[in-house]
Amino acid sequence: MRGGTDADRALPVIAEACGLGFSRVKPLSGEHGAVEATVAGRGRYVVKWTWHPRSWPHEVAEVTSRLRTLRYPAPRVIAADRLGEIAFYVQEKLPGSPSDELDVDQLERLIDLVELHAGAARGLSSPRTTLPWGEQIHRDLADPGHWTPRKRALVAHSPRAADLVRGIETLAARLDLSRLPSDDVVHCDYGLGNMLFHAGGLSGVIDWDGWRPGDRRADLVTLWFALRIGTDQTRTSTELRRHLRRVMEPELLWAYSAHNVLRTLGWFAFRHGGWPNPVWLNASELLLRTALAA
Repeated sequence: MRGGTDADRALPVIAEACGLGFSRVKPLSGEHGAVEATVAGRGRYVVKWTWHPRSWPHEVAEVTSRLRTLRYPAPRVIAADRLGEIAFYVQEKLPGSPSDELDVDQLERLIDLVELHAGAARGLSSPRTTLPWGEQIHRDLADPGHWTPRKRALVAHSPRAADLVRGIETLAARLDLSRLPSDDVVHCDYGLGNMLFHAGGLSGVIDWDGWRPGDRRADLVTLWFALRIGTDQTRTSTELRRHLRRVMEPELLWAYSAHNVLRTLGWFAFRHGGWPNPVWLNASELLLRTALAA
């Protein structure tokens, strides 16, 4: 999805509010309106907005500010506000670009970085949720009445996809997730597309729009999912799996893996109809079996 389709309408409002003159605008993909824009004499910025005002921009600004105090490579938000029918934020454009591959040294850096998520949501004024983390994960996985558009689209995709969803619901119903951490920062989309690398090193973690308080280990499972689904990074994914087995029980690794399967394959089914293809279904089924393996 191209995020800058209504930029002609949104950017003048945002520019006037911030006192910035945007030029050389490039649309970015995403759920919200999003562009990369240049400000003469000041550099490049990422501008995001939505026409459904809520506290989302302030939540992004607050969590990235908290992480930056820990020397975390999150982008600096220079403006976040709601003006009438539009909510927006403007953040600095970090150097670097996403990488298609991740080496073991880079993986170790990301594992260390996630430790900075520990307790970092504590005391933030915008908790972003009404359910505790463990209860939300259990509901997403096990409650057949929690019929999200993504789950509905995945079940309608094919009998095989429907069986996958029902199998996840059945196994998840037996799990007790009530005592999981709930005050870590969870990025919720901790994949290679949201990691920037420059000169071989990590230069930033971007796109904090979907963050929420919970269990930081879930971000590393999301990364494991990303390395296993749609890529062939056997060595790095194997090293990450070894780490995950040291820091969580197989049942929790399975639960977080299943959550990634539902939301990612469900997103493709919801947005693109014909997806996910059999290769992704095969990989997802194998991922869930691997998570539970001794």
